[in-house]
Amino acid sequence: MERLRFRTLEEILYELMTGLLFYPLTLWRVLLEPAQISDAAGERAADRVSAPLFLLISILAAHGLDLAMGSALGEAAGTFGPAPLLFRALTFSLLPLVLAAGVLRREGRPVNHATLRTPFDLQCFYAAPLAISISVAAVLARAGTPPVRLAGLLLGLGAAAWHLCVQTRWIRARLGVGRFRALRTALWLTGVALFFCLLSTPLIFGLGG
Repeated sequence: MERLRFRTLEEILYELMTGLLFYPLTLWRVLLEPAQISDAAGERAADRVSAPLFLLISILAAHGLDLAMGSALGEAAGTFGPAPLLFRALTFSLLPLVLAAGVLRREGRPVNHATLRTPFDLQCFYAAPLAISISVAAVLARAGTPPVRLAGLLLGLGAAAWHLCVQTRWIRARLGVGRFRALRTALWLTGVALFFCLLSTPLIFGLGG
């Protein structure tokens, strides 16, 4: 059994600070070159943030944008509790896990630490831009003016369409299936992840309240 490697405080701080430095470049590559990220998944690039850290920074950035934009739009202070952060973290962490495990099952491969790591890392890269975009879109959709609400709706739809297209292309290449079947698989696995997130909503927001 592989032993867990406990990092020192200095190593953790170094990972966080370099992650912030390389975050914009990683985000740019994921958005514009998702296929290259897919080919390099599981590898540690010298100028790229590790996948879990990339997703973590994105979730925290999305929450920070939610707070800042919500305050600017005059939202009540009660909306700024821990529940939105918990729900956001669960949603955008469970989505990569379900998609990665679901594709492994369809390949007929066992789901374990060895097989799950590479597809999970890739899904973390794909989920990070979605987390930021959906969070910003949700804040805009709560705004009072119709043009801003429309902008939020378009941003949310665009982010969802981008994520679905990327997933469809990846599943099609990974499973060797047609475009329609890949799209159906992507929709199904995304729906499963969102279903479990919705099941936890009463508990999370109940505790947050």
